[in-house]
Amino acid sequence: MSRKHRLVLLGLLAATVYAGEARAQTDNRLALGLSVTSRLASSDTAEGSAAVGFEWRLGHQKQAWGMQTSLFNWFDSDVTQRTTVLRPDALGQLRIRPVMAGYGYTWVRGRAAITADLVGGFAFNSLRIDPAAEAAYQRLGATGISAEATNTFAVKPEVQVWYDLNRRFGLKINGGYLITRPSVTIKSSLGSEKWSVNADTFLITFAVVYSII
Repeated sequence: MSRKHRLVLLGLLAATVYAGEARAQTDNRLALGLSVTSRLASSDTAEGSAAVGFEWRLGHQKQAWGMQTSLFNWFDSDVTQRTTVLRPDALGQLRIRPVMAGYGYTWVRGRAAITADLVGGFAFNSLRIDPAAEAAYQRLGATGISAEATNTFAVKPEVQVWYDLNRRFGLKINGGYLITRPSVTIKSSLGSEKWSVNADTFLITFAVVYSII
Protein backbone atom coordinates (compact mmCIF):
# COMPACT_ATOMS: atom_id res chain seq x y z
CA MET A 1 0.00 0.00 0.00
CA SER A 2 1.41 3.40 -0.98
CA ARG A 3 2.10 6.25 1.45
CA LYS A 4 -0.96 8.17 0.13
CA HIS A 5 -3.24 5.19 0.77
CA ARG A 6 -1.80 4.70 4.28
CA LEU A 7 -2.47 8.36 5.10
CA VAL A 8 -6.09 8.10 3.91
CA LEU A 9 -6.57 4.92 5.94
CA LEU A 10 -5.18 6.65 9.04
CA GLY A 11 -7.57 9.53 8.40
CA LEU A 12 -10.52 7.14 8.23
CA LEU A 13 -9.41 5.50 11.46
CA ALA A 14 -9.11 8.91 13.11
CA ALA A 15 -12.68 9.71 12.08
CA THR A 16 -13.85 6.59 13.89
CA VAL A 17 -11.90 7.47 17.05
CA TYR A 18 -13.07 11.08 17.29
CA ALA A 19 -16.70 10.54 16.23
CA GLY A 20 -18.82 12.17 18.90
CA GLU A 21 -22.22 11.13 20.23
CA ALA A 22 -22.97 7.53 21.15
CA ARG A 23 -26.30 7.26 19.36
CA ALA A 24 -26.70 4.83 16.47
CA GLN A 25 -26.95 5.89 12.80
CA THR A 26 -30.48 4.44 12.57
CA ASP A 27 -32.07 7.61 11.17
CA ASN A 28 -29.66 7.74 8.20
CA ARG A 29 -31.22 8.06 4.73
CA LEU A 30 -28.06 8.91 2.77
CA ALA A 31 -24.46 8.77 3.98
CA LEU A 32 -21.34 9.52 1.93
CA GLY A 33 -17.69 8.87 2.60
CA LEU A 34 -14.36 7.38 1.55
CA SER A 35 -13.01 3.86 1.35
CA VAL A 36 -9.66 2.11 1.08
CA THR A 37 -9.63 -1.19 -0.82
CA SER A 38 -6.78 -3.70 -0.86
CA ARG A 39 -6.65 -6.28 -3.65
CA LEU A 40 -4.87 -9.62 -3.77
CA ALA A 41 -4.76 -11.08 -7.28
CA SER A 42 -5.18 -14.84 -7.59
CA SER A 43 -3.12 -15.34 -10.77
CA ASP A 44 0.32 -14.41 -12.11
CA THR A 45 -1.12 -12.48 -15.09
CA ALA A 46 -2.52 -9.64 -12.96
CA GLU A 47 -1.14 -7.81 -9.93
CA GLY A 48 -2.67 -6.68 -6.64
CA SER A 49 -3.00 -3.07 -5.55
CA ALA A 50 -4.63 -0.66 -3.12
CA ALA A 51 -6.97 2.19 -4.00
CA VAL A 52 -8.93 5.03 -2.42
CA GLY A 53 -12.57 5.22 -3.50
CA PHE A 54 -16.03 6.66 -2.93
CA GLU A 55 -18.52 5.01 -0.56
CA TRP A 56 -22.23 5.51 0.11
CA ARG A 57 -24.94 4.09 2.33
CA LEU A 58 -28.64 4.27 1.56
CA GLY A 59 -31.00 3.91 4.50
CA HIS A 60 -30.30 1.51 7.34
CA GLN A 61 -30.09 -2.27 7.12
CA LYS A 62 -32.85 -4.44 8.58
CA GLN A 63 -32.75 -8.14 9.36
CA ALA A 64 -34.23 -9.74 6.23
CA TRP A 65 -33.56 -11.03 2.76
CA GLY A 66 -33.04 -8.22 0.29
CA MET A 67 -31.48 -6.83 -2.86
CA GLN A 68 -27.82 -5.82 -2.75
CA THR A 69 -25.78 -3.61 -5.08
CA SER A 70 -22.09 -3.16 -5.80
CA LEU A 71 -21.40 -0.09 -7.93
CA PHE A 72 -18.01 1.32 -6.96
CA ASN A 73 -15.67 -1.69 -6.79
CA TRP A 74 -13.63 -0.29 -9.69
CA PHE A 75 -9.92 -0.99 -9.82
CA ASP A 76 -6.80 -1.04 -12.02
CA SER A 77 -4.52 -4.04 -12.39
CA ASP A 78 -1.14 -4.30 -14.11
CA VAL A 79 -1.14 -7.09 -16.71
CA THR A 80 2.13 -9.04 -16.98
CA GLN A 81 1.21 -11.33 -19.88
CA ARG A 82 4.08 -12.39 -22.14
CA THR A 83 3.68 -11.79 -25.88
CA THR A 84 5.04 -13.51 -28.99
CA VAL A 85 6.51 -10.21 -30.20
CA LEU A 86 8.37 -9.29 -27.01
CA ARG A 87 8.50 -10.10 -23.32
CA PRO A 88 7.90 -6.87 -21.36
CA ASP A 89 7.78 -6.79 -17.58
CA ALA A 90 4.33 -5.19 -17.80
CA LEU A 91 2.05 -5.33 -20.83
CA GLY A 92 -0.26 -2.58 -19.60
CA GLN A 93 -2.81 -1.42 -17.04
CA LEU A 94 -6.22 -3.07 -17.10
CA ARG A 95 -9.08 -0.93 -15.76
CA ILE A 96 -12.07 -2.94 -14.52
CA ARG A 97 -15.40 -1.26 -13.70
CA PRO A 98 -17.92 -3.86 -12.49
CA VAL A 99 -21.56 -2.84 -11.97
CA MET A 100 -23.35 -5.57 -10.03
CA ALA A 101 -26.54 -6.38 -8.15
CA GLY A 102 -27.74 -9.46 -6.31
CA TYR A 103 -29.45 -10.92 -3.27
CA GLY A 104 -28.46 -11.66 0.29
CA TYR A 105 -29.48 -11.93 3.93
CA THR A 106 -28.75 -9.42 6.70
CA TRP A 107 -28.44 -10.18 10.41
CA VAL A 108 -28.71 -7.27 12.87
CA ARG A 109 -26.80 -7.60 16.12
CA GLY A 110 -26.88 -4.43 18.20
CA ARG A 111 -25.19 -1.71 16.19
CA ALA A 112 -23.81 -4.17 13.62
CA ALA A 113 -25.57 -5.27 10.42
CA ILE A 114 -23.91 -8.33 8.87
CA THR A 115 -24.79 -9.24 5.27
CA ALA A 116 -23.82 -12.29 3.22
CA ASP A 117 -24.73 -12.02 -0.45
CA LEU A 118 -23.93 -12.88 -4.04
CA VAL A 119 -23.81 -10.09 -6.61
CA GLY A 120 -23.22 -10.28 -10.32
CA GLY A 121 -23.33 -8.13 -13.40
CA PHE A 122 -21.17 -6.68 -16.13
CA ALA A 123 -17.61 -5.31 -16.00
CA PHE A 124 -16.69 -2.50 -18.37
CA ASN A 125 -12.98 -2.86 -19.10
CA SER A 126 -10.20 -1.03 -20.91
CA LEU A 127 -6.46 -1.50 -21.35
CA ARG A 128 -3.76 1.16 -21.43
CA ILE A 129 -0.50 -0.17 -22.85
CA ASP A 130 2.59 0.27 -20.69
CA PRO A 131 5.02 2.89 -22.11
CA ALA A 132 7.92 0.41 -21.87
CA ALA A 133 5.96 -2.20 -23.83
CA GLU A 134 4.95 0.37 -26.44
CA ALA A 135 8.57 1.48 -26.82
CA ALA A 136 9.65 -2.14 -27.26
CA TYR A 137 7.09 -2.60 -30.06
CA GLN A 138 8.32 0.59 -31.71
CA ARG A 139 11.94 -0.65 -31.62
CA LEU A 140 10.76 -3.62 -33.68
CA GLY A 141 9.31 -1.21 -36.24
CA ALA A 142 5.66 -1.37 -35.15
CA THR A 143 3.36 1.56 -35.88
CA GLY A 144 -0.31 2.23 -35.16
CA ILE A 145 -0.08 0.53 -31.74
CA SER A 146 -3.37 0.26 -29.84
CA ALA A 147 -4.68 -1.71 -26.86
CA GLU A 148 -8.18 -2.83 -25.89
CA ALA A 149 -9.97 -5.12 -23.45
CA THR A 150 -13.29 -6.92 -23.75
CA ASN A 151 -16.21 -6.28 -21.41
CA THR A 152 -17.09 -9.34 -19.33
CA PHE A 153 -19.52 -10.79 -16.83
CA ALA A 154 -18.51 -10.47 -13.17
CA VAL A 155 -19.61 -12.36 -10.04
CA LYS A 156 -18.74 -11.63 -6.42
CA PRO A 157 -19.67 -13.57 -3.27
CA GLU A 158 -19.08 -11.29 -0.28
CA VAL A 159 -19.64 -10.61 3.39
CA GLN A 160 -19.93 -7.07 4.72
CA VAL A 161 -20.46 -5.47 8.10
CA TRP A 162 -21.94 -2.02 8.73
CA TYR A 163 -21.35 -0.71 12.25
CA ASP A 164 -23.05 2.42 13.63
CA LEU A 165 -20.40 4.44 15.41
CA ASN A 166 -22.90 7.15 16.35
CA ARG A 167 -25.81 9.13 14.89
CA ARG A 168 -23.71 10.50 12.00
CA PHE A 169 -20.82 8.10 11.35
CA GLY A 170 -20.96 4.55 10.03
CA LEU A 171 -18.13 2.09 9.51
CA LYS A 172 -18.06 -0.57 6.78
CA ILE A 173 -15.81 -3.61 6.37
CA ASN A 174 -16.32 -5.75 3.27
CA GLY A 175 -14.54 -8.89 2.09
CA GLY A 176 -15.25 -10.73 -1.13
CA TYR A 177 -13.87 -12.57 -4.15
CA LEU A 178 -14.48 -11.02 -7.56
CA ILE A 179 -14.47 -13.32 -10.59
CA THR A 180 -13.97 -11.72 -14.01
CA ARG A 181 -11.81 -12.80 -16.97
CA PRO A 182 -11.55 -10.34 -19.85
CA SER A 183 -9.47 -10.69 -22.98
CA VAL A 184 -6.89 -8.07 -23.96
CA THR A 185 -5.64 -7.29 -27.45
CA ILE A 186 -2.59 -5.43 -28.76
CA LYS A 187 -2.83 -4.30 -32.38
CA SER A 188 -0.06 -2.82 -34.52
CA SER A 189 1.40 -2.97 -38.02
CA LEU A 190 3.12 -6.20 -36.94
CA GLY A 191 -0.25 -7.89 -36.41
CA SER A 192 -2.74 -8.54 -33.59
CA GLU A 193 -2.23 -10.54 -30.39
CA LYS A 194 -4.97 -11.51 -27.98
CA TRP A 195 -4.85 -13.10 -24.50
CA SER A 196 -7.28 -14.07 -21.79
CA VAL A 197 -6.50 -12.47 -18.41
CA ASN A 198 -7.48 -14.07 -15.12
CA ALA A 199 -8.42 -10.92 -13.19
CA ASP A 200 -10.01 -12.81 -10.26
CA THR A 201 -9.15 -11.02 -7.04
CA PHE A 202 -9.77 -10.91 -3.29
CA LEU A 203 -11.10 -7.51 -2.21
CA ILE A 204 -11.02 -6.12 1.34
CA THR A 205 -12.60 -2.69 1.86
CA PHE A 206 -12.60 -0.39 4.88
CA ALA A 207 -14.88 2.66 4.70
CA VAL A 208 -16.26 5.46 6.84
CA VAL A 209 -19.41 7.38 5.85
CA TYR A 210 -21.11 10.47 7.24
CA SER A 211 -24.89 10.85 7.23
CA ILE A 212 -25.95 13.97 5.33
CA ILE A 213 -29.70 13.26 5.32
